[in-house]
Formats: sequence, structure tokens, C-alpha cells
Amino acid sequence: MSKTWAKVGGAGACTLTVLAVAFLRNEPTSAAPRPDLKPSAHWVFDPNSVTGKTVADKEGKLPGTLLGSPKFVAEGLAPHLHLTGPDDGVMLKERVTPSAEFLPKEALSVVTWVRVDEPTEWAGILGCFQDNGPNEYGFVVGSNKKKFFFGLTTDATKKMTYLESKTDCARGKWYHVAAVYDGKQMRLFVNGQLDSTSAAQAGPIRYAKAAPLVIGRYKDDDEDFPLHGAIKELMLCPHAITPEQISAHFEPDKALAATPSALPEGPKFVVEPYLQYVTRTGITVMWETEEASTAVVEYGTTFPPKQQSKVEKADTMGEVPLTGLEPNTKYFYRVVCPDGQGRKVESKPMTFMTAPGPSDAYSFAVIGDTQRNPVITGKVAKLMWERRPNFVVHCGDVVDDGASKAQWTGDLFKPCAELFGRVAVFPCIGNHEKDHPHYYKYFALPKPEYYYSYTYGNAEFFVLDTNGKRNLKPDGEQYKWLDKALAASTAKWKICYHHHPAYCSDDDDYGNTWKGSSNYGDVRVRNFVPLYEKYKVDMVFNGHVHVYERTWPIRDGKVDQQNGVVYLTSGGGGGRLENFAPTPTFFKDQFRSDYHYCYVTVHQGTLNLKAIDHEGHLFDQFTIKKE
Repeated sequence: MSKTWAKVGGAGACTLTVLAVAFLRNEPTSAAPRPDLKPSAHWVFDPNSVTGKTVADKEGKLPGTLLGSPKFVAEGLAPHLHLTGPDDGVMLKERVTPSAEFLPKEALSVVTWVRVDEPTEWAGILGCFQDNGPNEYGFVVGSNKKKFFFGLTTDATKKMTYLESKTDCARGKWYHVAAVYDGKQMRLFVNGQLDSTSAAQAGPIRYAKAAPLVIGRYKDDDEDFPLHGAIKELMLCPHAITPEQISAHFEPDKALAATPSALPEGPKFVVEPYLQYVTRTGITVMWETEEASTAVVEYGTTFPPKQQSKVEKADTMGEVPLTGLEPNTKYFYRVVCPDGQGRKVESKPMTFMTAPGPSDAYSFAVIGDTQRNPVITGKVAKLMWERRPNFVVHCGDVVDDGASKAQWTGDLFKPCAELFGRVAVFPCIGNHEKDHPHYYKYFALPKPEYYYSYTYGNAEFFVLDTNGKRNLKPDGEQYKWLDKALAASTAKWKICYHHHPAYCSDDDDYGNTWKGSSNYGDVRVRNFVPLYEKYKVDMVFNGHVHVYERTWPIRDGKVDQQNGVVYLTSGGGGGRLENFAPTPTFFKDQFRSDYHYCYVTVHQGTLNLKAIDHEGHLFDQFTIKKE
């Protein structure tokens, strides 16, 4: 996703004025329509505006449908819609065409009272746009990590300009924001004052053949990022309103802009506590805070937990190995991080379970290619957590761009907070991680981390890095290690996983099957196949291709149901879905192009796998039995 940011100019934000009488009395202020603005649509977010899932438009043209589970808050100075979940928002129209009469054509104004509680890389307040590389259309008003922005495409440029505010967007504070386009100039107003301008666009607004019109989300065909915060009021006008009108609209409710942040002061978690590398007698607890702090991990078999592990050295990243634990035992834990001023942030009470013994039953979930789709990732993670797995296997491409910290914190850890806070995740590294230091910062795995092994129950797992920079040939480091590790393994079940597939019926990753031939998998990775077959590996998981595929058991390049290895692609965690070749491959047993995860249960000599889509529907299952 490439963005063009406009150079900004104009006046800065205004100084806050005297509090209004309503603020002094702590009374809700009015959000009645201002006739002088002549909006084509006007949403006031109070409990009276909603019937069931329908949000009323005071102009009667564009009622919306609630997405997720946002809450209407009536108490306090500003009744508002509170957006906290990964799929919260208001859908106005799922597919809007350029001819829609309610779309502004020559000019537009968007006016809102908004509060951003958790700044993210991209968040939408109101938008109807497509921003997909060279295909850029429409408009969007939103916020990023520090600022508000106004995005617009016209017929003159056919490229989106993002006008960014000069005013910082402080977390938990109310702002009056107005985005105005008059056919010649883009302008952003913050708290009633002109804040930034751009002349990069001119002429009619350019709209896509179809795009969603949505409140509280930055959403087009391949991006969907929520606003974490609150909206009090929102107007869409098909004309450019004047600075005097904007100031007049701000004035009655200006007390909102003077109120303190709605969020408590003190340290804050950037990444809530999560779990790594669980064994029979240990586990690692990790987290990240905004500012460096010392910390205490409280843990124990009763609540409140009585044992403590203290971190004396202040840091933003926390990593505490807990050792000497009892096997197959439930523990409670929480993380407490104080700052130098005596304030602290506490995680909510969480649980984990140490690994069982080789004769016990256990389960694990498998996901791959979460990439950059927090809505789908959140849905799948919730379904995985409902199954209560003992741990999670991730087949790589955990984010879309390993160099983007915002993607790690916002696209991976936030939607997976409950799951990763309860069960450890064991990833392999994908190509989208780019071997970036973030991967090694956020995961605590056995050295050298890009390849490793671990034992759980009666299974041993062997994790490889199959990216292009690694030598996967027999003279390579990983091949030699895997040969020795598999030879030494005494586990009942041997399971390998890496990002790229040895076998895959994908249509175009390894050759365009619609016009020519294909290798039907990564030939570099097939160097490992003789080792899998030699040491009787039971299953090999991978991601990379955004589909589900299960092969027949394969040995010596053909189906062998008695002695073959099953290869399973699970790349449906959020990346854009892919397709299959038009003709079947010899190894294909089951496949499906859908967002999904896998749930595996193991007890002694029985392994059962279920494949479940993002709506919770079972679409494949199989069982392996061995003496």
C-alpha cells in the first residue's frame, strides 16, 4: 500500500477557550442538526438513534448497520458510539457506485466530533474509497499514529492525496475535525480552526466502480482497519462549507475539546502479555509497554497468584522465563508495570497450562499467513481460542511487512491478544517477515530461532526457515541439523513445518497453470522430502499459498497410503485468498480457498485434524492411527 502525503500549510490549531456552561454543569450538549451546513447525511450517535442494528440518519437517506459490538455511551458530557472491537463500525452501503446520488461529486465536507483512544497506522472515520496501488479512488477521513488525515482522488490526478493535520491527535481527547474540498483545494480544520491545506487535487472527485461507504473503519477491497475510539456526531455535505460555518459548529460543544483525556494516565501496554515456548516445567511471558518500565510477573496455581518474578532493569520489552513449574498444571498470571511516578498498568488476570506428559491427550491449532487483515485474523483467533488448544502453530507470514512495527502490534498481537495471552504460539518465519529484527524481538524461541525444535506431549516438532536466503540443499546448515535431529528423535509423532510448500496445487505461484506448466510446489523445499520419508515424518505443515490443501500420503513421488507423508497447506489466516490449478494434481486429496484454521487433537497413537472456516463451519477432517 503506497500513500502520497500532501505538503501542508496554513494556520495551526486554535487555543482552547473558556469552558461552556454545559461543561461546568456536566450536562450533555446538544447535537441537533445545524441547518446552515445543509448535510446530505447526519448521524448523531446516542442511544436514541439506534433501533436494533440500524443507525438512523437524521436526513433520512443513509441509515447504517452496526458492525461488531460497539457500545452507545449516554452518560457524561458527550453521548457517543464507543468503538473498541476489531470489527466495530457502521456500514452505510457495502457497494457504492459513482452514480449514487448521495455521493458528493464536485465538492464535499465531512464534519465530526471524534476521539481516538488507541492510535494505529490507519483508522477511518468516514470513507468511500479504493486505494490499491495504481487504482485510487474516492475520499476518506481518518487518523494515523499521530495525526488526522483527509484522503482524496480526483479525475485530474487519478491518485490519492493524503492531507495530514499539523495538530497531533492526543489519545483519549475529543476533537472537532472538518475535511473540506471545494474543487480546487483540500483543507483540514481541527477544533474550529484551519489546520492544513493542499492544492494537489482539482476537479470532480473520482470514484471507483464499487466501494464501501463506512463509518469507523479504513476499508476498501483489500484493507480493513478499525478506529479504536469514539464518535459523537458525523455529517457528510455535498458542498464546501465555510470556515465561519465550521467555527460556528464547533462553538456550542467546544467544552469537549477542553476535557481531560478519557484514558487513565500512566504506563500503557503496546502489546498485552502473551506466552512463548511452553514446556512441561516452564513458559516465557512477554509484553511491550510504551515507555521503559520495571515489571513484576505474578504467577501461581491459585488466585491471586502468590509467586513473583521481578524485572529490575527498565525496558519497553518484557521477557520473563518462568521455571520450576509443575507439569500439566493450570497457572494464573498477570503483569504489573510501574513507572517512575508511582503509576502502574496491570494486565488482566490470565491463565496458562504447562505441557502434559507423553501419555496424555493434548491439542493444538494451526494458522498461517495472517499478514494484514486484523478483522479476519481476529475472527479466526477467537474461534481458535473457543477450542481451547494447548498451543498454536503459525506457518509464517505473521505480518505483511516485517519492518512495520505497527503491523506487529496492530495486525497480529491486538486481534490475537486473548489467544496468545492464554496459549503459547510457535511460529516459523515467512517471506513477509523479511528476516527483520522485529521477528526475533517479538518471539522467544530456541536458538537460532529461525529454525528450532520442541517437544510437546508425545510429539516432536521441527521448524524450518525456507526463505530464499537460506541454503536448503544437503550441504546446508538446516538440512544437516534436520537429518541429525530426526535421526535422534524418539517421539511417537514427528511433525515438521515451514512457510513454503513442498507440494501445492496453487494455480500460479510456481508457474501459470492457466497458460503453461507448474512445479506444483517449491522445488527448493523438496530437498527435505527425502528426510521426511527416511525418518517417517507423519505430517508437514506450511503456509505461503492462501488456501487450504491436504495431500494424500506421498512417498517416492506417488500416493502411498501406508507409508506416505501428509502435506497440509494452511494459509487462510488473513492474506488475500488464492486459487487452484484448473486440472487436478496427483497428490490432491482435499482443498478449499477460504479463511480458516486447523484444530489437531492427539492421544497416544491417534491424531485427528479438523479444518474449520472463519464462520466456524467444519469443512474437512481426517485421522491418522499408528501403533
